[in-house]
Parts: sequence; C-alpha cells; structure tokens
Amino acid sequence: MKNTGICNKKILWVGSAALIFILCGGHSARAEDQKLDVAEIARDTQRMSTEGGELSIVWWLPEEFWATSIAANTNVKPAQIQMFAKFVHPYFIVGVVSGKIVAFGPLTYRTEGEIRVLIKLKDSDGTTYTPLATDKVAASVPALVALMRPGMAKMLGPLGENMNFYVFPGSRKDGTRVCDASARGVCEVDLGEQAFKWKLPLESVLPKQKCPVCGEILSGAYKYCPYDGTTLAGSK
Repeated sequence: MKNTGICNKKILWVGSAALIFILCGGHSARAEDQKLDVAEIARDTQRMSTEGGELSIVWWLPEEFWATSIAANTNVKPAQIQMFAKFVHPYFIVGVVSGKIVAFGPLTYRTEGEIRVLIKLKDSDGTTYTPLATDKVAASVPALVALMRPGMAKMLGPLGENMNFYVFPGSRKDGTRVCDASARGVCEVDLGEQAFKWKLPLESVLPKQKCPVCGEILSGAYKYCPYDGTTLAGSK
C-alpha cells in the first residue's frame, strides 16, 4: 500500500505541472522576472494520505496559485490579473480525490456528494466551515473549475476525472481571511476523520529574499541567514 501511495503522489505532482502548463497557455510556469514559482506553490498546497486503505488527496488552490500561474503568461496584462484575482479572492477553493484502495484493482472513488458530506474547513481559531452551495458561489468560479477539468482528466486519467472541487467562504465575518497563505497561522481541511494541515505562511507564496551579507538567495520565510546568521527581512 505504501508504494501505491508514493506512486499516486508522484502522478499528482506531474499532473499538477502539466495543468499549470495548460493554465499558462503553453508558457513556462516561471517567468524570469517572476517572484513566485507556481510549481512550488502547487507542491506546497497538496496533501495526501493512504491511511486505512484509502487514498485521499487534498489540494488547496489559494489565490496566489491562480495569480502566479496567470502571470507566467506574458500576454496577460496586470489589469487582467487583478480582475481575475477578484473572482477567486472571496473564496477558499480546494480539490479533493477520495477513494478506497483495492488490491490488484482500480480505486473505488467517492462521489462529489459523498465527499461534500465529509469535508470541512477549519481556521486557526478552530472555527469550522462547510462547503458553499452552488447557488451561493459566483458563476465565474464553477466556470473556472469547468475549464480545468479536461486538463485534469487528460493528464491524470481516472484520478483527475474524480477530483471534485469545493468552495468555502474565504473570509470571516470581520473581514479577515479564513486561511491566509502569506500570514502566520494554521489551516486545516478535514475529510471525515482525516485532517490535512498547513502551517502558515506557505514558504512558496513568499518572495525570495537576498542575504545582505553573503548574497545568498533564500526563502522568504527565513528569519536568519543559515550561512552567516544575518537577521533577514522575514523576521519582521
């Protein structure tokens, strides 16, 4: 079972890279002047489990993922990126694949409705949220998901065909983000008894920083340079 899980994890990552290529209109996923790497964000936002004889994959799609993947297309103007960001900003979007691993046979996948009953979003305060009903989500979001589906199915086969997308509220009543990928906190998606967690901020959504002393390019999450101990901007 362990080998099956590793194999499926590699398949998902390869498929994610292919999907990014599709979203970017055939352009490289990372432009030379781009601060964030969309492939790194995709890897950073995926969680997987093969516990209990089941394969569960949860893929958080924060607005940084969408903005960075679109920005990689040099034909897209900044104003278009900002307009697109407005579509996804009000929501927390997650893709989920859930199925039972059958020895020497194909996975038995849960349906969209079966997953919807199980899935919940939990913020740093422990407040839980359930998926929004379709009529509570702006039409632009289901349309976006519909554009993704053919690429997912083509690149991942049955795994992609059985990935279902769920939309949660992106902000609390006070206007703060439920899960802010670039701020300190914890984000959790529960699928039944399974918990998939992200410690925030995500390293992949923070711009790289340069050590002012040794000149090394480092993660934006670093507080100190690991080479010479210099205090970095990430410590602020």
